[in-house]
This record gives sequence, structure tokens and C-alpha cells, in this order.
Amino acid sequence: MLKYIISTAVIILLAVNCNAQLKELLKQKAGEGVKQATQNSAEKAEDKALNKLFSRKSKKNKSGGTSTENNDNTTQSGKDLQQQPSVKTYSKYDFIPGEKILGYDDFSGEAVGDFPAKWNTNASGEIMTTDNYNGKWLNISKEGYYVPGFIKSIPDNFTIEYDLLFIPLAERPGPNTATVGLQLISKTGKTAFDYGPDRSYFELDPYMENINVATYTKMGEKLLANEFNVKGLNRNTVLTYHIAVWRQKNRLRVYLNENKVVDVPSLLSPDIKYNTVRFATSLNNDGSTWLISNFKFASGLPDTRNKLLTEGKFSTTGILFDVNAATIKPTSYGTLKDIASVLKENSSLKVKIVGHTDNDGNDAANLDLSKRRAEAVKNMLVSEFGIDDSRIRTEGKGASQPAAPNTTSEGKAQNRRVEFIKI
Repeated sequence: MLKYIISTAVIILLAVNCNAQLKELLKQKAGEGVKQATQNSAEKAEDKALNKLFSRKSKKNKSGGTSTENNDNTTQSGKDLQQQPSVKTYSKYDFIPGEKILGYDDFSGEAVGDFPAKWNTNASGEIMTTDNYNGKWLNISKEGYYVPGFIKSIPDNFTIEYDLLFIPLAERPGPNTATVGLQLISKTGKTAFDYGPDRSYFELDPYMENINVATYTKMGEKLLANEFNVKGLNRNTVLTYHIAVWRQKNRLRVYLNENKVVDVPSLLSPDIKYNTVRFATSLNNDGSTWLISNFKFASGLPDTRNKLLTEGKFSTTGILFDVNAATIKPTSYGTLKDIASVLKENSSLKVKIVGHTDNDGNDAANLDLSKRRAEAVKNMLVSEFGIDDSRIRTEGKGASQPAAPNTTSEGKAQNRRVEFIKI
């Protein structure tokens, strides 16, 4: 019986001088009795795959010629290759982001082809867009370190979230060992690239088909008792992963998409003071591509019950929506479940849900969007968690009541919030 093996390969080379050129090597193999595709047909397939994955546009350069660059699609209208999961698939997802956003970057304010202004590296990287995945992405495939410069300190209680996009090569010279680990560093060196002679670190590392989570002591000596290998990566196709890390002092929880893959009360040593966050790319011997986006760093512990019952008001940035829409993202499930639990345990409690936006766009559109988002949250609490709709009112304020200045990406992220007010 004939078996077909089709491999898709993408090699991304994006020059910083904005003459970005994207190439993809697409080869097809067939089993016994099937001839290999001709070079011309392979080239056509390459172009087709390239146009399908990455958007490109031509513009006049200073010399009068043309150059090709990624399409700067700030409307984020691309359609994901992966089917959007339903909220119900996250029914066991209990992640709740920190209360105060300390750092946020979706790279929306960066030019395609540039390295983001708020990051640093000892390698190289550039901002990219794709037709099939929303927003802008930072290519961190070169071996080295990538440091979000807006993180100045690491509190005992924090959350980190980011989206990871992996683009493999079809033909690899052996197992794919490329990694792009998230590291918490106890840094004694002068820069974020230098450990210093006395260092300790924690690493969350996508390696082979696993997620490795480990704590390392001084001089890089591994604490084997605190190492975990979690299945969940697919290195054979283009996929996005949402990764979330939740630290409560020594306790650490790690989430891969809808699954909680690590929850250990004493994973982090109380003797180690972490002070730097960075991504470390290594072993990328085959040129596979790693991209990150929507990086969010927040501090504080969720305190829904106390704030809503005692203070009479709870505000959260943990309920997320599709761009310019009122569709609730599945990663909001933990926050919604936490709020629903308070409402269920206090049957006489009534609330008003108020939607807020940042100031991007016009006032009328933002006001309408905030109203629809508040209504969507109410509908979710009623339909998914069984809360009586007579206990909930909704309202939208648009961008009229900012919680932070709209001059930074962190401020805008803080303003895209949902408030629950006791009535």
C-alpha cells in the first residue's frame, strides 16, 4: 500500500535593512512507485506556501527600485491555521493573571523588520507578520539571549504569559533539538547576557517533544529533584502555543495551552533571588524558526473575593477578547471561573459588569465595543456557570475612564479591562 509523506519547510531570513526576503524550501517525497516532483513544480509549491504563511508587499525604495517586506497588518485580520478552541476546552484551566501589569509587549508599535525598542539581545532578531497568525511576532531563532528590558525586578508573586509560534524545517539533520527557554536568572554579572561567577536560574524549555521545567543552583548545577518533562509539543507542523507561568513565592505553576502541566509547591528555592527574565535560544542546528508575541508580565495575587465583597469592586485584565470583537478568548476561563465561584457562594450578591477599552480608534466605536464585551461576559457567566442573569447588569465606558496613561503598551493593556461592581 502506497504511503505518502508530505513535509513542509520554511526558512525565514529577514534582513534588518527592511529589504526583507523570505524563502521557504518545500520538498515533497513519495513512497515506492511515485516519481519525485520536478524542480519547477517544487518552486511553484514553495511560492504558494510562502504566500499562504507570510504576507508580503512591494514598495518603492530610495533608489527607485522595489523591495519586499512583511505586510504591517495592524488590524490583525489574519485567520489562524489552528482552529480557535472553545472556552469549554479550558474547563480545567485555573490560571489567573497578576493584578497589576508591569510589562506588556505585543510589538504593535514596532516596524516590521526592526528589533523591538524595549528588548535587548546579543544575537539578532526582527519583527514579522504572517497572514495566518494574528498580530506581530518577534523572531528569536538566532542562538543567544533575548531580554525584555522593561522588567527591572521580579516580585515573589507574579505571572508571565506569552504566545510561541514554531515553524519547523521539513528535513532535519536528525532530531530537532532547538530550544527557546524562558529563564528566571539570579544574575550577578554586569549584563543580562552574563551570568556572573555565582548564578542560579529557573528554566522552562521546549525541548524535543517535551516541555522541560527545572531549577538550577549556583554554577549551573542542576537540582534533579525539581526537573519535569511534559509531553505536549508537536515539532512536525506549524503551531502556536500559549504558555503561562504563575509564581506564588516558592510555588510554581506552568500551563501549556489549556493544560496545567506543572504545579509544585517548592519548585523555586527560597534562597534564590531572581532578578532577570530572558529567553535563551540554543541548539538551533537546522534553522527552525521560533517567534514570540503578546508577552505579559504582571504582579500580585488574585484577590477576587476580598475586593468584590469587602471593597465592592474588582477589576481584571484577565478576561481577553479577540481584536476589535466581543468574542472571549478561552484563556480567560480561570478568571471567569474565579468570579463565578464568588457569585455562587454569595447568592444575594448582585454585580454590574463594566467594559473598558484603551484609546485606540474612535470614541463611538470603543464605547460600543466595551458594551458588547460587558454583555459577552454576562452571557458567559449565565450560560457556562449558571449564574442567574437577574443578578447582573452591564455597562460600557469605552476609553473614558483609563486606569493608566494610554501612552505605553503597558498602560493600554491595563486599560483593556473588565470591572465588577457590587450593587
